[in-house]
Amino acid sequence: MTVLYVKGTNLAEKGISKPMIKPFLVSLGILFLLAMHYFQHNPGGSGLELSFNAMSWIPFSFAIAFGLLEICRQRIWRYSRLTIVLAVCCVLLTLPVFYPNADTSQSLPRLLGLWAGLLFFVGLQQFSFNHKQRQRMLWFVLAAVWIQSGFGWVQFTLLEPGNPIGYDTIANRPYGIFQQPNVMASFLATGLVLSGYLLARIPMYRGKWSWQQCFLLLTPVVTLPILVVLSSRTGWLGAVVGTVLLIPYLRRFAAKAQWRMWLLMIVLGLSVSWHINSSTGWSPQENRLSLVSARAMHIPQATEMFLNQPLTGYGYGTFEVSYITQTARWHHDNPDSPAGMAALTHPHNELVFWAAEGGIVPLLALLAAAAAVFLKIKKAREGTQLALIGLFFPIVLHSQLEYPFYHSLVHWVIFILLIYWVDNLTAKYYKKRMDYILSIRALVLTVPLATTGFMATTLYSGAQLTKYETSQPANVDYLLRVNNPWAWKDRFEWDLHLTQLQLGIASDNPALVQEYINWAQNKAKQWPRPDLYQNLITAHGQLGQQEQAAQILDEAQYLYPGHAFTAPAALAPPEEGPEAP
Repeated sequence: MTVLYVKGTNLAEKGISKPMIKPFLVSLGILFLLAMHYFQHNPGGSGLELSFNAMSWIPFSFAIAFGLLEICRQRIWRYSRLTIVLAVCCVLLTLPVFYPNADTSQSLPRLLGLWAGLLFFVGLQQFSFNHKQRQRMLWFVLAAVWIQSGFGWVQFTLLEPGNPIGYDTIANRPYGIFQQPNVMASFLATGLVLSGYLLARIPMYRGKWSWQQCFLLLTPVVTLPILVVLSSRTGWLGAVVGTVLLIPYLRRFAAKAQWRMWLLMIVLGLSVSWHINSSTGWSPQENRLSLVSARAMHIPQATEMFLNQPLTGYGYGTFEVSYITQTARWHHDNPDSPAGMAALTHPHNELVFWAAEGGIVPLLALLAAAAAVFLKIKKAREGTQLALIGLFFPIVLHSQLEYPFYHSLVHWVIFILLIYWVDNLTAKYYKKRMDYILSIRALVLTVPLATTGFMATTLYSGAQLTKYETSQPANVDYLLRVNNPWAWKDRFEWDLHLTQLQLGIASDNPALVQEYINWAQNKAKQWPRPDLYQNLITAHGQLGQQEQAAQILDEAQYLYPGHAFTAPAALAPPEEGPEAP
């Protein structure tokens, strides 16, 4: 009776609830095996403009929610020293958004992605995964690499012109679902290195090969031919350096037959690539074999921007307009200084990007976070450090030459998973009792629900915009069906107001043309594109406002000296005759 009495009251000590490891891993499985491979017609771009990213956010938000829910259920927060360092770095990275020169609306998506990554890392730490469960997360990544490799093989060998997904069979650089060859290349290079790393972690019994080992051994054969034809210097370098860094680890921890067979599979993969290229007559473009790149121009320009304003930067969310105006000023003062590139929203270097916009504080935060992870790698078991660096290398290299985290959410998720993997190898976890969890419970409910609703409407709105832009003649009804203009702000506004301008010109309606001018003048302050200036020139010419048209033309030529703008008839040089707007 005493036992019954104690258990029936609050006097008994509460047991620890069974952790929600299975739902968490299911969310990751859905992300890597299903959501990230979703295709929907779109005009290209980055972020949520690519449909697979919008779809991937849904299971990713559920994974975050399950991690936070575990804190609520156990009323314990597990963390390591790296958690604290990364949290402080995220705070420092967020701080410049409060500077007076920041554009909060433009920088908010990036900061939300940053904090989502931290919450995902915190969620991972709440679970005491066993060895098999930890490795399963890496196997999810490798399975996704195989699926994308299959997409690449189909694109390169089977698709014909006019195919349903709009793949360019002339250029024939199989980009998988990513729609950008370099993003595909760093993804495959990561999978290549990961296959060798996992192979060393599977022991051989009595000289027999398991199906997992065969799967890992075949990965180089599947991925390397696609890596070659991608003609991505970033991917090639990431794969080569990552493989070289992995070899000492293989020789030390893998059976001799394992690492020799893996290297043989690499040779076989290159041989298959050579055979396919010889039979199809494929050869890399000349510009892919040299180190000459536009990065050699705009990365130094962005670096000079940081050196020009090292304390506060030019303002979060203002890179494009700050870059084009600053480079135009330099070019005007010194014609030998190259003019800026049009529509450059990122300098193709993550460190320089944060530094140019936010100044020294975010730069130091990024360097501190990198140093903290590197110290974790250094503390790992002797002989494993180079291999761990090799796992990071393809994505880290890519982040210094482009912006993979904005092109692909799954690259960001893999990056966080690798940080957790490194931390988990050496971490000492601390536990903090959580008595006040109401705010965390609110996040558990709102994060997946809000994300799912937002992403679902994003996909629907993107489909309607694509239908509008591809319909002949254009059907305005598609524009009216857009139910999430926030996710498609630039593109939706462009389609809407361009239609307004075209209708105003066609019907000789000055009011509609003037409305376009009012919008475009404000839009140019944060989105200065050559086409926007050209339309402004045309709109002023349509209203007979020749002085204003001349001013816009001068400003456009100042910002984009290498771009040919068409002036209204009254402004065109006499010898060339009038040109149609």
